[in-house]
Amino acid sequence: MTQQQPLIGRGRERSELERVIARARDGRGELVMLAGEAGVGKTRLAHDVLRASGLVSLRGGASQSATPPYAPIAAALRSYASVQPDGLPDIGPLTAHLALLLPELGPPSQQADRAGLVEAIRHVLAALARRHPMTILLDDLQWADSATLELLPPLAAWIEGEPVLVVAAYRNDEIPRGHPLRRMRLDLRRAGRSREIVVEPLTEEETGALAREILGEGPSRALTAALHDRTQGVPFFIEEMGAALAAAGRLRKSPAGLELVGVDVPLPDTVRDAVLLRAEGLSPAARRALEVAAVAGLQFDVDTVCQVAGGEEGLEEAGERGLILEAGPGLAAFRHALAREAHYGQIPWSRRRALHRQIAAHLEDRAAPPGEVAEHWLAARDFERARRALLASGEDSCRLHAYRDAARATRRALDLWPEGEDEPVRLHVLDRLAHCAELCGELAEAARAWEEVAEGCGSSEKSEQLAEVQRRLAAVYALQGMGERALAAHQAAAEAFESCERPVEAAQEHLAAAEGLHKVGRVEAALEMVAAGLLAAARAGRVDLEVRATGLEGQLLANRGEIAAGLDAIRKALGRALEQGLTEPAADLYYRLADTLDLVSDYGGARDVYREAVTFCRERGLPVMEQVCLGCLAVVLRQSGEWDEAAALCRDVLEDAEAIPPVQAIAGGMLGSILALRGEGARARGLLLKANAGARRNHLSSLEVDTAWSLAVIDELEGADESAAERSRRFRECWAEGIDRHYAILPMRWSATFFAIRRDSREASACASALADMAVGGAVEALAGLAHALGECALLEGDAAQAVLHFDQSLLLLRRLEAPFQQAQTLLRAGVALAAAGERQSAVERLIEAHRLARKLRARPLAAQSARELAGLGESLERRVGRRAAGTFRNAGLSAREVEVLRLIGLGHTNREIARSLILSPRTVEMHVAHILAKLDCDTRTQAALRGHELGLVP
Repeated sequence: MTQQQPLIGRGRERSELERVIARARDGRGELVMLAGEAGVGKTRLAHDVLRASGLVSLRGGASQSATPPYAPIAAALRSYASVQPDGLPDIGPLTAHLALLLPELGPPSQQADRAGLVEAIRHVLAALARRHPMTILLDDLQWADSATLELLPPLAAWIEGEPVLVVAAYRNDEIPRGHPLRRMRLDLRRAGRSREIVVEPLTEEETGALAREILGEGPSRALTAALHDRTQGVPFFIEEMGAALAAAGRLRKSPAGLELVGVDVPLPDTVRDAVLLRAEGLSPAARRALEVAAVAGLQFDVDTVCQVAGGEEGLEEAGERGLILEAGPGLAAFRHALAREAHYGQIPWSRRRALHRQIAAHLEDRAAPPGEVAEHWLAARDFERARRALLASGEDSCRLHAYRDAARATRRALDLWPEGEDEPVRLHVLDRLAHCAELCGELAEAARAWEEVAEGCGSSEKSEQLAEVQRRLAAVYALQGMGERALAAHQAAAEAFESCERPVEAAQEHLAAAEGLHKVGRVEAALEMVAAGLLAAARAGRVDLEVRATGLEGQLLANRGEIAAGLDAIRKALGRALEQGLTEPAADLYYRLADTLDLVSDYGGARDVYREAVTFCRERGLPVMEQVCLGCLAVVLRQSGEWDEAAALCRDVLEDAEAIPPVQAIAGGMLGSILALRGEGARARGLLLKANAGARRNHLSSLEVDTAWSLAVIDELEGADESAAERSRRFRECWAEGIDRHYAILPMRWSATFFAIRRDSREASACASALADMAVGGAVEALAGLAHALGECALLEGDAAQAVLHFDQSLLLLRRLEAPFQQAQTLLRAGVALAAAGERQSAVERLIEAHRLARKLRARPLAAQSARELAGLGESLERRVGRRAAGTFRNAGLSAREVEVLRLIGLGHTNREIARSLILSPRTVEMHVAHILAKLDCDTRTQAALRGHELGLVP
């Protein structure tokens, strides 16, 4: 018998792996998950196929006992350095970052962070790929550290254009709910990079073939059936059972092939039974060595095992019997984790504890990784030493920026902490746990840890620590959307900083609390906090904090209705910041000034200030604030009717790979809204859905309302009135929960008209009620919106004269603003009301003006609606709006030639046939078809033909 049998079966799995290897060789790398139950042969399959590929093959794996952060990646890189004479490539300054994983590369960087370490790994793999195509096998990932698993999704993205194949093997029967590997697989699926090959057990025929290789002769049909039934086709179980039966003399030859000796000889029921049966007949020294090795782990240090076992003879005997294998210089390993588990399970618990203690002490003396040492102390039930080792393991993980692993080790250490012992130290460890949990995104755990620390900092001499903890709590509460808790924590931090006479930090926390109060509309309480912040900033002599506080105070005053005083305060603060050369405070004040002007519907003023702010931030290297101001500028331009400029700006933002997600969402929402209002629903819908999702993720309630409204606009255009109505109800609910309510004025006035046209008085009245709430502060746009909604309600009640008065009041207010779309809306509805009141001439004048404004905006649905109302009054469109505009209305914006082309499309003609029929070039026809699809908002010729039929343009 040999220790390495030929690979049996696996035709499907081998073919799939060979296909992805071929793609990687051509520069189309990817990450493949190789899954299967324990013992099914994943590692053997991957090793054989990857070795036969002829590519450079790297290999690393996770340890069953404890895997240090990034250990599989480090092992893979070391495997390259050990077999390639040129060694790992030089990656310049990043080499010092990589030295965190591979100390043999030299001293690690003192400024290393996780981003630098990850970038170093990416660079070294890219450099290796440039040398030659390669494969990387990462084995046993069910035991992998979190840092390695978090690295794999970005790794899959890096290698897409590289000649690299990564095979990640894991037991799919050992990933319970909550296992980090599940999160990693989900991340791969979301990114569209999830490819998995599942290694299935062998068939009965393949079981017989493997048994033949193991035993040297073919088994009988009865023995093959028994082997397959008992092992369920798991290759490792088949190998162990066959070898065990042969070693125990339980097989005999027969004309039908090898059979069991005696019909009543039982087969082993489990892998464990087969492994132990194979070990029968070993000497006491060998049994003792196997016990020590099983306690040491799947792979173990030979010197450690020999020292604890009392000599080398037993280990040599186990090796000669094929029970353990050489795994590298000074290392040995069990043939499989299942074999190690079988021997480990046979050791009495008292003996097991004693061996774990001996091995832990030996590993500690050899400075082994503390995580591995901790597992042995835990198994030895020495919780004090385990606690110390776990704390050391957490510190090691922190040094590698593997914060999830650090948090896990620290959490386990705290679980072992004796009650009431070393309380100051325990609080320090809790604080460290909170930092690690925050850095790896486990915000709820970070909050729990800091809450416990805060509770332990009750005495006055700990006020500085309490202040810092409350500040950290405020941050994690805010990230979880817990506004009230964040606010309370900021206030507590401010009080604690005040008590220990740290006025700078006290001012910062007072202002953070004021911002929180501002967001929830508690203006008076926010002003009190600002006043406290101003006093603390003055005591500290910090002009930057003083101007920031003054700017916030001005914004709050404007919110309270003291608009002139508020704007004056912000302008004075901005002037002072500019005089003092305070760049970041000045940028913040530019934003506050523009936002306040926007709030009071001074769109021209807001637009000009946002433009100044963008230039200021660009010239002074403040890219994030520049992006925020660009996003807000897009909103103002949409509101003020400068749609072409707004659309161009939004496209620039969407094409900028560096744009932050909230600004990307705003740009997508504004561009989608403009396209929707222009009747280009097909182009707008995808943008709006993505922006709506981004609004929810980034807690942008105003954008969520705006995108939901724009989607309702598209629904109405497409005749999906029920969907439009449902969206309107939902965004009204969202508005009711939000704070920045002035952004809902335009959606709410549109909804009032939508429901009024459909004779739904209850919903129209609800919209009017919402607008009444918005108008409480006296904002001009809100008052105009309320008057518009009241006009709709009066029309519904049949009081056309009263409706005219309301619409006229709305128009009077709107003429004080730069709001052409809102004016066009109200002009249209005023025309309808005037016609109903019998004032035909005035109605015509209003409708013509509405049409003119809508055409200027290229708001085709609104222009078409105005034209329909004029036609309904018996007016000549050619005389009232011009021949071209009339033709556009009648032909849905298509020219006479485009109508001809559309009719031939409807008859099923190809472009070439249309060109011959109309005596045009095929290229000209192609251009006409593109224009037709764009104007009719269609994606295909078939859709265009159907739309033309609906419009009466196609017979």
